[in-house]
Amino acid sequence: MSSQQDQERDLVLEMYDEVWNQGNLDFAEGAVHPEFTDHPPTRFFDVGRTGPAALVEAAQNFRNAFPDFHDTPELVLTEGDTVAYLGMISGTQERELFGFPSKGRRMRVWGVNFFKMRDGLTAERWGQFDVLTMMQQLGLAPGPEVPEAAEEAPSFGDPHRARGEDSSNSEANKAVYARMVEEVVNQGKFEVVDEIFHPDYVDHAAPPGSPPGLEGVKAIFGMFRTGFPDVKFTIDQMVGEGEYVATLVHGEGTQTGQFIQFPPSGKHAVWRSVGFFRVEDGLIREHWGIPDLLGLLIQIGVIPPPAAMSASGTVEAQV
Repeated sequence: MSSQQDQERDLVLEMYDEVWNQGNLDFAEGAVHPEFTDHPPTRFFDVGRTGPAALVEAAQNFRNAFPDFHDTPELVLTEGDTVAYLGMISGTQERELFGFPSKGRRMRVWGVNFFKMRDGLTAERWGQFDVLTMMQQLGLAPGPEVPEAAEEAPSFGDPHRARGEDSSNSEANKAVYARMVEEVVNQGKFEVVDEIFHPDYVDHAAPPGSPPGLEGVKAIFGMFRTGFPDVKFTIDQMVGEGEYVATLVHGEGTQTGQFIQFPPSGKHAVWRSVGFFRVEDGLIREHWGIPDLLGLLIQIGVIPPPAAMSASGTVEAQV
């Protein structure tokens, strides 16, 4: 691990603490490249902003709605010119968010960001957090009432824990994930789950009510393949360090079957999905993952687009 990669990891961690947690927006000038490009989760977020202002405006919007906004890091990985960040955002909405008035409720959801570094600065970001769960916790999404987030936060690991670990198995670990995408997701070979997932597999971001362990994996991917029989995932980026792999992919398909409880719409959707995996003895042991379910549900007509939707006129993943 080069000292430059260690510095870039620490810069990303410091940027989250200074800009997002403390509201020190001036810090962005020294952390963000002048040509910084942002790729937000879905198109109802503003797009086209560049430079430090893109980060500053995003942080301002959230910190205005959530004065107690906090992003707690769980793990940061680096490889080459890329830094992958896994953290949990939380806060109580006190002001308007995306055009929605406050209901005084609390949210807490996972988020993942991939950063391309240039000249020791963050030059490009692909961000994805669990927007749908956040909107449900805040009481802003249509549908059945969902409780706000619990007041007590979960425990977190050392975000530096992959630094200095033996990364000789990184390519093999990436190959395990690639096999999961191609054979399990794209081909529907669910028997492969038993070959590449650890018997004690834990999904830290499993949807409520999902079966534990390997049955949960099969249920989640079965849900996608039932709703979108032509579903295809494409791997856009992977970062490997120690026994961890961070992944940025996009999925697409046409909803010709029932998805969750929603009947076929015949509509095509494109969505981003991000994840962190820990691979133990060649088997996937832990997972933190976030698909852009909000953007997907908007595209198939289940949820109306927010009033704050951008002028692009569509809501889809920024892939």
